Amino acid sequence: MIRIIVIFIIILAGIWFSLESYKNSYEQRRKFYIWFVTVLLTFHSGLRNWAVGADTYQYYIIWGNTRETSWKDLIDDFIIGGGKDPFYNLFQKVIQIFSENYQVFLIIVAVIFMSVLGNFVLKNTSRISHAVLAFMIYMGYFYGFFSITGIRQTLATALLLISYEYLKKQKLIHFVLLVLAGALFHITALVFLPLYFVAKIENPRFVFGSAIFGFPFFMIFKNQLAILFLKYSTLEDRFEAYASQYHLGGSFVLTAFQVFLAIYALILIKKVLKLGHKTYIMYNTFALALFFLPLQWVNPSAGRIAQYFAIIIMVWIPYLLDATAGESEKTRKILYMLAIIGFFIITLFAIQGIDDYKFFWQQMDLPDNYRGRV
Repeated sequence: MIRIIVIFIIILAGIWFSLESYKNSYEQRRKFYIWFVTVLLTFHSGLRNWAVGADTYQYYIIWGNTRETSWKDLIDDFIIGGGKDPFYNLFQKVIQIFSENYQVFLIIVAVIFMSVLGNFVLKNTSRISHAVLAFMIYMGYFYGFFSITGIRQTLATALLLISYEYLKKQKLIHFVLLVLAGALFHITALVFLPLYFVAKIENPRFVFGSAIFGFPFFMIFKNQLAILFLKYSTLEDRFEAYASQYHLGGSFVLTAFQVFLAIYALILIKKVLKLGHKTYIMYNTFALALFFLPLQWVNPSAGRIAQYFAIIIMVWIPYLLDATAGESEKTRKILYMLAIIGFFIITLFAIQGIDDYKFFWQQMDLPDNYRGRV
């Protein structure tokens, strides 16, 4: 229910800020709206009960273990590469200097990620309607992971979103350093490195067309591709499970949606590229999302690798709708309304598979793999 309320606030606030105002320019209202929603999503994520999401309580256990571990042991693990993403434990230890309260930590993570996400939307959209749709896509598509589940990969994604801005400016050193920093939180962030070279190809028809026509091949040989990817990316020892068939893996709806979106975008590519805003980079980014998408059929967890690239749809889909509408403002409004309704329906569908949301001051049962209440 809280998620639905948040969605309605996002929509109503978008309508409110779209109204003409003699006090503020349109661009000021667009910025106010984006930061208003950013603050809303920050509180929603940071104030969640520890039982919300699949991994929040697991991270609480890690938080407690880090608190009991000495600085020396944590530093030694980081230097020798012991444990799982040892830098994350050091990061926690630094936060614990100021507060040992896990709720404070969740708020800090939410502030970091949501502020970066808000800036990402701000820098890559030009209309309030763009931002409304971007946040609706987030609530329907990415909420279940970034807002209520992941922490390590959420922090890694924040750094990758920052790196995207340097990617557009072709600042290689800044881009690489940020990706490497993201990999300290989650090693899979390294897959973002090739994007720099792919993004520089100013022929998205070739890149995107290759991804679409190669997709059936990627799906057929997904297991073999996963094994090769892990073998030559030095991730084989830590992510061996990604390379073995997970028979319950994969989402037909998710796969069908992304393939349909890709085909539709390829049809519109000439019109979209004319809109500017470096949309060719968005095309090239989503091409890599298509390339890694079959991994989720190998193992659901591996699908999070494609998520690094798929998040571009938040700011890319609005330009696809603008290109579809052309010069007709009426058609554009209808398309945006239909898209918002569509992602609202996706949200309703997703809610069926996600545990209820409660704030930290409310009592809530832990996920099935734990016992008790928090």
